[in-house]
Amino acid sequence: MSNYKNVFVIDDDPTNNLICRKMIEKTNFGENVTTFLDVTEAANAWDDYKPEIVFLDINMPPSTGWDFLDQLKTKGIDASNVYMLSADVTSDDRKRAAQYEQVAGIIIKPLTPVKLKEIE
Repeated sequence: MSNYKNVFVIDDDPTNNLICRKMIEKTNFGENVTTFLDVTEAANAWDDYKPEIVFLDINMPPSTGWDFLDQLKTKGIDASNVYMLSADVTSDDRKRAAQYEQVAGIIIKPLTPVKLKEIE
């Protein structure tokens, strides 16, 4: 049985989205994995999927993961279990993440079975 029914992966890199989706499915971490290349598209799809956990890239020009969190807040969506993804995490990223109660943690890419096990 999967840990989560609905999972969002939001990253502007389609290859990373594919890797994350495959990793989540292979480890049985999530049942339905939906990927997005754009934060606005993901925010607009929230009510259709109601994800229980989100893997969110920090830097996705022109928008960012922070923009996604702000869009959810503007829409009045109370999200939890958001994990920020980045290849390079700065101290500023960690400070900013601490300002969002939705952010459960930061994961340095790539997503691996060990990192998913740490979330369980």
